Amino acid sequence: MPFPHNAIDGEFVVFATSDRRFALAMIHGTGNELAVGYFVDQETHKEEMYIDELQEGKLALLNAPGILYEVAGDNFISDPRLSHVEFVSKIENPVIKEIHVENILEELKKDASLTLVPYEKVLEAMKKRGKNPAEPKIKYEANRFG
Repeated sequence: MPFPHNAIDGEFVVFATSDRRFALAMIHGTGNELAVGYFVDQETHKEEMYIDELQEGKLALLNAPGILYEVAGDNFISDPRLSHVEFVSKIENPVIKEIHVENILEELKKDASLTLVPYEKVLEAMKKRGKNPAEPKIKYEANRFG
């Protein structure tokens, strides 16, 4: 069922992604607690995914069960306001399959291509990515996921 989302100016949409890691990371949302994103490593020139813990102890939010829903991709489109792995549909899409995940955090830890960055290392990790935490690329409202 489409719902309004602040990341795309309150439009009613359903989200999907082709990246299982991203889907897992977003099951419980992010906002001010966790940041999920991608960057290109300047040394290896490979794209890497990260989850930054923006508030101490918040990686624990992922220490929970979750469900991934597989849907047909026919009605989904990309949107420049979103990540390159996020797609939206303005109509409801039937669920093809439900995948139950016993523990999201433990499932994410199995993937060596993902970096989980604990709170005390976030500033260091951001600097390595060439990001200045004082100057976000996009200025978000605190309730952007509300």
